[in-house]
Amino acid sequence: MVLRHARPHLEIHSRSKGHSAVAGVAYRLGLRLWDERLQVWHDYRKRALGEEVVMALTVAPDGAPQWATDPGQLWNAVELAEKRKDSQVARDYRIPVPLGLDDQRAGRLAEKLARFIMGELGTPVSVGLHRDADTDALGQVKPDHLQGFHAHLYFPSRPLVSQHAEEDDAVAGEVSAAFGARHPMLASKALGRGMVETFNRVWAELSTEAAADAGLNARYDHRSYERMGLDLSPQPTMGAGAVALERKGFWTRKGDAVRDIVVASRAYEIAHPEAIAAQEDAARADVARERSAWNGAGAEAGRPSVPDTEQRPPTHEVPGTRPTETIHPDRVLAGLAPDAPLAIRFQALAPRPNGPEEAARLGRLTRLVRALQRAMALLRGLTGKLTESEHRAGRARAAKLEAQYELDQARRARAKASGKAEAWAAAHPLRMRTARLAGRRPRAWRELSHDVTFWQRAVADVKAVVAAQTGTADEATADAERVGQRHRQAVGRMETAIHTFTREGPDMVPPLLAAMNEEERQVVEPMLARAGAGHAIAPPMAEPVLIYRPPGMRPRP
Repeated sequence: MVLRHARPHLEIHSRSKGHSAVAGVAYRLGLRLWDERLQVWHDYRKRALGEEVVMALTVAPDGAPQWATDPGQLWNAVELAEKRKDSQVARDYRIPVPLGLDDQRAGRLAEKLARFIMGELGTPVSVGLHRDADTDALGQVKPDHLQGFHAHLYFPSRPLVSQHAEEDDAVAGEVSAAFGARHPMLASKALGRGMVETFNRVWAELSTEAAADAGLNARYDHRSYERMGLDLSPQPTMGAGAVALERKGFWTRKGDAVRDIVVASRAYEIAHPEAIAAQEDAARADVARERSAWNGAGAEAGRPSVPDTEQRPPTHEVPGTRPTETIHPDRVLAGLAPDAPLAIRFQALAPRPNGPEEAARLGRLTRLVRALQRAMALLRGLTGKLTESEHRAGRARAAKLEAQYELDQARRARAKASGKAEAWAAAHPLRMRTARLAGRRPRAWRELSHDVTFWQRAVADVKAVVAAQTGTADEATADAERVGQRHRQAVGRMETAIHTFTREGPDMVPPLLAAMNEEERQVVEPMLARAGAGHAIAPPMAEPVLIYRPPGMRPRP
């Protein structure tokens, strides 16, 4: 089963934030180190009971100098290699360790991931395996089965250039020649996303392998709840400062926010035991369906079947009811949370599967309902945004047309003034010639010429306004088109999911409609009618996917 768990976190340490790489590695490895740049000792050998450093080591690439595995020499060399006052001196990659692992297995997991990072970036990595605190973020004592480990993988921003140093070489000469330019994947967030994604994926693979080696039935996933398609919200983070205060007994605003969530969850469990029982019953049914599907596949492949002690006789009653009792769907939905996702409501009303094939079909239909649910949520958000962007684009186009009208009016006035000036000059050639010889202009012609100059300037000013309004209108129109395209894509996804749903399970349409609220039903019923009439539904527009794979990333065997 896929666990809900914490995920790795990468933090950048830089001098602009007051960080020291020597202090950082001393804390993570539990050492006492001398900082040559700051001329101070960093001593982190004494740690709180139950939060000690279980393992500390430093790994370096093949052919690296001997000092590359010594934390004191290595990280003073890193500090010496960074010259800027805002240099990024190190990366701290903090990983959670699966619960249930002993010290040895947790240490091997951290070392394997450190050696992977070392091979990908060509840089030394210092590893510190820490035992978790015995209290949670709110200061509550953790039970023994929830207290595990976490590891810090600390590595510099520059790769280590292999060098065979002579015995009499000076340390400064070794340092200046050992570290090269900053790794390109560590130069910006855009380039680093692929690197972090790879590190997280390898962490999930190694964690799953370590859990299986320890006899734990757990599978770890590096993706977020949203990317996995789970309708869950992660618990908000509090930050190190708030956690420290909470553990000392001081309540904070961030802690109160998390406490409200925890208390509300526990209050809901107490106030709605029927809903909790129904959800647990649905979870047991999911396990039974998975086992049934596995047993059917295993029988075909010649594998031994897994005994299913939780599977119930096949019925078609609503989950959580007695076989002899008929319950209205509203009573079933009333037992769920008020904002229960559509997929949960559909599962509560769908009839129980009778056999592995029906269980597999129900799983496919549930995935389609989840896709429909996500598309409807996206559509709700885009509908208001589309209306707003269209109104903004309309206002911008109206302002542009008004500015163009004013420009046409100014041009006509300028042409009229120019015509008057030219007509007066043509009607009085003698006065114009006499004034020109005298070095001046006639008064009447000067007034007409002034009008021409005024309207010429007015035309130039209005042209600038038209250009600005044109840019604003083009930008607003493009934004409305982008929102409209996303809106059409969401509608296309919904229609595709509904079309596939009606083709796979036409008998499941009534439970689906019964699970929907009035707003959802108004959106879905027209699409169901078109799908039932056999109308061809175009698939959603494919979104371009850009995959960046840095040159240093090698495929895992």
